[in-house]
Amino acid sequence: MKAIRPDICVSIGNVDFHAISNLLPKLSLAEIRIDLLNLNRDELKLLFGLHDNLIATYRPKESEFDVMLNLLTDTIGYGAAWVDVDIDTPTEIIREITAIAQAANCKVIISYHNYTETPTYARLKKITENAQTYDVSLVKIACMANSTSDCARVLSLYEENTRIVAFCMGQVGTITRVAAPLLGAPFTYAALPGNQTAPGQLDYIYLESLLDSLKPL
Repeated sequence: MKAIRPDICVSIGNVDFHAISNLLPKLSLAEIRIDLLNLNRDELKLLFGLHDNLIATYRPKESEFDVMLNLLTDTIGYGAAWVDVDIDTPTEIIREITAIAQAANCKVIISYHNYTETPTYARLKKITENAQTYDVSLVKIACMANSTSDCARVLSLYEENTRIVAFCMGQVGTITRVAAPLLGAPFTYAALPGNQTAPGQLDYIYLESLLDSLKPL
């Protein structure tokens, strides 16, 4: 079975265990949104044992950082290739997760999300630099685009940075999700058909057809 392009990460949430386990063999890279899945520890262990290139993500609600720490620590033990930690997580927890991950040869993504607007370029640059101080594998920047200039500002981050995935959310920002791997991002995020986990995501089948025409592998 031919797998989906390696520069497409399919973000998976709001589906059941059997749907995920049937889908994973088709994917080169997937994000397991643990916060959007009703899975027990045994099911998580089985999933991370089925695929060797999965990102474990848990977006904590307020004061849930200990829950996130425990879940990500467990998934590292289960074989996660990546863990995603939001930059607003307390510093001591980021450092603890990073140390546990690096000891297990698991890569770390520090992510920044702004669901209302796109900050100034100076602010975006500072956020990126702050994230990079943790010596992680990748920095993710995702901001809501309210104009095309917002899109241009986020994409300009690629001029000075490697090891980033930067794009805009929302309908206006959809084009940046296509542009990201063309500008240097190792991958871009996509959705299951009809099952977005973030605003503006394209489904992975359509996104693959676009990238195949723009950047054949």
